[in-house]
Parts: sequence; structure tokens; C-alpha cells
Amino acid sequence: MAVTHTWTVDPNLQTRDQDGETDVVYSVVWRLHSEETVGDQTYSITSANQISLDTSDLSNFTALADLTEADVVGWAKGTIDANAAEGEGVDCDEWEAGHERNIAKQKNPPTRTQTAPWAAE
Repeated sequence: MAVTHTWTVDPNLQTRDQDGETDVVYSVVWRLHSEETVGDQTYSITSANQISLDTSDLSNFTALADLTEADVVGWAKGTIDANAAEGEGVDCDEWEAGHERNIAKQKNPPTRTQTAPWAAE
């Protein structure tokens, strides 16, 4: 089975009044949850971070009551990718690739803990 990635945002949105609009969403907490099930074992990882959204252009403003999670996830992912393009962090594809690497290590750990031979005496 392949790793599945699910992007979400916390429903507690940070808002402010700006440029004549009320409840402008300017900051959100995003989450990326990735998992893969192999047989009866599920491997998973979740990352989360708060991100400030670009609210400099409100020409396509959407009222808070009309927002969907997909809207806000799209804004968050767009901001993550824009920040990465500016040299701040990594883009969404790299977040997902990092999660896939983590899950691969969970499935096949590169290191082990073993008992020293003298401890068995």
C-alpha cells in the first residue's frame, strides 16, 4: 500500500479586521498526517505548524461564514510553497517526501538496540 497524506487546518482560526473587512483570517495551524498500513500494522507521522497568511490583497475576500476547510488548506499550502520559494523552509511536496522517508524508517529501522554479550552472563 502507498503512503496517504492528509492536510488539515485547526478550526480555531486567527482573525482580525483589516481594510474594511471583518474576520480576515491571517494565521492558521496546519497539519500534515501521513500513514501507510502494511498487513495489520499502521505506520504514521504527523507534523503541524502555525503559519501567517498573506493578507495584503483582499480583492478576493471570502467571509468567514463562507469558508471551507479546503479553502484554508489551499491558502496554507500556497503560503508554505511561497515561503519555500523565498528560501524559508521546504515546500509541501518535500514535507510529504519527508514523511514518506520517516515511514520507510519505521518499517525498516536503520538502527537497533541490542544487549551486550556480557550482560547475558
